[in-house]
Amino acid sequence: MLESLQQKEPPSEFVDVAERNRKNQSHGVNRADRLCQDEDFAAAQEEWEAVQCVEPILRSPHKEDFHKSPKKHIDGSSSSPAKSPAKSSQGLPPNVKITPHTDFDEVWDFFTRQDMSHVMGSIKPTLEQRGVNGLFRSIFGPKKLKAELIEERNLLFAIAQCQFDNNEPIHLQILQTVYKVLTSTKIDCPRFGSHWDVIGFQGVDPATDLRGVGLLGLVQALYLLTHEPLLPLARDIFRLSHDQHSQFPLMVLSINVTRISLQTLREGYLNKECNSRSNVRHVLNQFFTAVLFHIYWIWKTESKTIKDSGFIIKDAEAYCKRNVKTVLQKLQAQLRKYSHDEAEML
Repeated sequence: MLESLQQKEPPSEFVDVAERNRKNQSHGVNRADRLCQDEDFAAAQEEWEAVQCVEPILRSPHKEDFHKSPKKHIDGSSSSPAKSPAKSSQGLPPNVKITPHTDFDEVWDFFTRQDMSHVMGSIKPTLEQRGVNGLFRSIFGPKKLKAELIEERNLLFAIAQCQFDNNEPIHLQILQTVYKVLTSTKIDCPRFGSHWDVIGFQGVDPATDLRGVGLLGLVQALYLLTHEPLLPLARDIFRLSHDQHSQFPLMVLSINVTRISLQTLREGYLNKECNSRSNVRHVLNQFFTAVLFHIYWIWKTESKTIKDSGFIIKDAEAYCKRNVKTVLQKLQAQLRKYSHDEAEML
């Protein structure tokens, strides 16, 4: 699935969501007809009837409503955001939910308290090279990660081994947050349906796109959308993904960038930055964002299309892993520009 962005063109739905909806109405096509064979789809359709169509324009949420910890908006006795009850909404059907947003810090806190032993045995956090290549790499290759950071690194790889679980509330909460922030909606969307293509998933079930990098693919997208300084960049990338010429499936691209980030960490190219900052997760997230910005900038300034995606991703992976410091600096320069532009508008 990770290769799907490089192998095939995006579905026609990406060209114009509104136009697609008009065509569906004119031909008598509706979501219930398409999903009636599946009970889950039928249930999702009932929920979705209460939600009006929205334009896919990401807006910066109000700080008091979004950037506060979700725990402050829910029952204080809850032990984790995963167990948080959805907000009740007067005037809405009883089967319609408004799940509070979560963020990266909440999710990280959740995973640090979980028993991850069931996946730890299958992670591959480093390259295991033996013989001459191994000796050469040990002498001339990247620095080793500090011992005190190994546990944090391994947890990141363990999260990437975790698959989406419909029975785990926090998994659903992450998915809902990503969708609602990008589309500026408040009501939870159905778990299955064609609406996921609005944010760049392929098919009616986002979990099928996540298999290559597990939950980490969603968690890093969550970081992009809940870290306030990154919101202007997230907005620009989302808009470009819906541009008639440059359109691309955003979430599939994001998942590819998560794969690149993990591989760069595995090969040791992020170790120097991690050691310097005494942190792995923030370096990995910053690098993820830097690679995404690198691809976005090339895509935009060189008027690339989905047909160029394979070459862009391949070149970005090769360049970014060899120039970690440079791409991180370029990202920071762009974020300062966003901050300066916003200050001038005040």
